[in-house]
Amino acid sequence: MRPLNIAVKLDVSVASQPWSLASSARRVLLWAVIAVVAIFFVVPILWLLLETTRTGQTGPDSQVGAPLAFGSLHQLVANWQVLFSGLVGQIGTWLGNSAFYSGSGVLIAVGLGVPAGYGLATFDFFGRRLLLFATMIAMLIPTNALVLPLVLEAHSLGMLSSPLAVILPYGLFPFGVYIAYLYFNTPRVFGLLAAARSDGCNEWQAFRLVAVPLATPVLGLVVVLDFIASWTNYFLPWGMYLAFGCAGQSVTGIACQTARYPVTLGVAQQLMAGAPAPFAVPQPASVLLSSIQMQTNAPPSVEALLILVSCAPVIIVLVVAQRWIASGRLQGIFI
Repeated sequence: MRPLNIAVKLDVSVASQPWSLASSARRVLLWAVIAVVAIFFVVPILWLLLETTRTGQTGPDSQVGAPLAFGSLHQLVANWQVLFSGLVGQIGTWLGNSAFYSGSGVLIAVGLGVPAGYGLATFDFFGRRLLLFATMIAMLIPTNALVLPLVLEAHSLGMLSSPLAVILPYGLFPFGVYIAYLYFNTPRVFGLLAAARSDGCNEWQAFRLVAVPLATPVLGLVVVLDFIASWTNYFLPWGMYLAFGCAGQSVTGIACQTARYPVTLGVAQQLMAGAPAPFAVPQPASVLLSSIQMQTNAPPSVEALLILVSCAPVIIVLVVAQRWIASGRLQGIFI
């Protein structure tokens, strides 16, 4: 048999797009929009990162040097030591309180929300649609609108200014129930549960051995969303501890309450003791800034480090739970 030789020659030529005024104008406009967005959002974050390396001057940063200048790593270590030396509030206590409050709320939200979503998705009972509708309505209610009723309820139960007054509302996460309902309400889950029941599993064993291992992406998503919402919540701790919790207490009692603050309330109290004084006419920004009373004598570099440290746990939880959330794509269920 004679060998067959085949030669293929591809000649691909790409013609350059002719220059046009319209395309150039669109490109310039696009880059201008990107530049404006970068200046508005990126520059403050860049200043916050660079400010942690600056000197410990107590005056405005604009009077010390260039706002976006890099200091030194030695100064960063010095600012870290000042931050955790007790001179800047009770940052260690506040971080521990936030971790305890948010972590306890996440455990309640996962322990109650995921089984509730599983029950709504896999069982048909009287009032199921009503419960699902109530869950969706609770999702639409702003959390800040529930602070005053929760404060009144905590006051009537004698829990005002206690950790339970903050932890229990953190565990209320109807969005997690709805996410779990959508996750379990799939034909593949129904088939796996039916196979487990046919193999002799009861309802608890089917949930524990089949549904829970499959719900790893839901668990990670509920943990991330509820932890972020709890960690960054300011209005609820403010109502439970500061606005109503300190009413009628002595100065010593109010000082004891600060040891129970989460980091959001503690940082807010640390940065600002009062609001700008009201003005009859608009005032320049320098006048408004000078009217803000700072509660601490710490320099802006330490305050910037305080803000970054308070945000670090959220980033850590997001990075750790990201692997759980991404595992759902490998299962072919949660996309």
